[in-house]
Amino acid sequence: MTSILDREARRRVRRILVVRRKALGDALVTMPAVLELAAAFPEASLDLVVDRPYAELMAGLDSRLRIISWPPDGGGGWAWLRGLRRARYDLVVDFLGSPRTAVWTALSGAPLRVGYDLRLRSWAYNLRVPRNRRGDVRLRQFAGESFLDPLRRLGLNPSPWRPVAGGAAGEGRLGDSYRAWRSEWSAPRGARVGLALSATWPAKAWPAARAAELVGLLDAAGLSPLIVPGPGDEAIVAAVKALAPRVEVAPPTDLLELADLLAGLDALVATDCGARHMAVAVGTSTATLFGPTDPVGWNPEDPRHVALRTGVSCSPCDLTECPVAGHPCLDELSAAAVAAAVRELLTRRPGRTRDIL
Repeated sequence: MTSILDREARRRVRRILVVRRKALGDALVTMPAVLELAAAFPEASLDLVVDRPYAELMAGLDSRLRIISWPPDGGGGWAWLRGLRRARYDLVVDFLGSPRTAVWTALSGAPLRVGYDLRLRSWAYNLRVPRNRRGDVRLRQFAGESFLDPLRRLGLNPSPWRPVAGGAAGEGRLGDSYRAWRSEWSAPRGARVGLALSATWPAKAWPAARAAELVGLLDAAGLSPLIVPGPGDEAIVAAVKALAPRVEVAPPTDLLELADLLAGLDALVATDCGARHMAVAVGTSTATLFGPTDPVGWNPEDPRHVALRTGVSCSPCDLTECPVAGHPCLDELSAAAVAAAVRELLTRRPGRTRDIL
């Protein structure tokens, strides 16, 4: 690709705005691209817009990153838009590409505006990036690599994607109740295996009966299962606990505590959720249960991270609710197959995406 910015042009870029709103997993997977961008413009300041719950986690990634929480104090509206204009950004990179963020990008007045070539939104950008799609549903590459495409559109040559964790929490930033639980919980029998069963989409949910069966299989194998709940997981945790009453359940955590907890596990079994992306970032092996989403796009190409799916023809569909009777993409994913994948991870044998049925 012909370079858009030579070295002299990069020196003239003094202020950069990066927009990375929405889901925790997307934000974590985008962070390597953000750090590559900061490294490519060492003389520029970089403002990073993330949703307020994730701001503290993203702080500390780089001394030149200024984290802007959305929504801002006092809300958005005209004051927000005027502030974007007054900041006089030289470059805006919009990693979300929603109608709202496209308007932000256009109204910033930045000479360089990078975003995705999406219908009704591409007008906002003068450097457009193709979507990471092979047709309507399937993805052509891992999302982390696709988030590097806007940098390539600028003519940069970023390193291959690799995970990065958020800023180190430090003991002083962990709550007293969490630290007390962590000091009391021990796993003398064997490796610690977390279960994160969050499902922001109903179609991503794995049945509680399967999860309870997995708890029993892990326990019988001499491992130490631990349910790692997220916000809104009360019903699924209660259902699993009713079927497997002896299973340990971690306390509610903030994101810094969750990162600390996940870093202490030997492996994590998870749906395609934010906790799984955080486990990847902190270096914990993962076995991810894929149904409606595409493992090609959302599972790192790394033997420490295996993607498990049934292989039914309707998956991936990218639908938030399953229209097929019996929800076969996840309801038919057996606990025995997941337990086998966990044992494989723990013995450090290479793993890969596999069709179970």
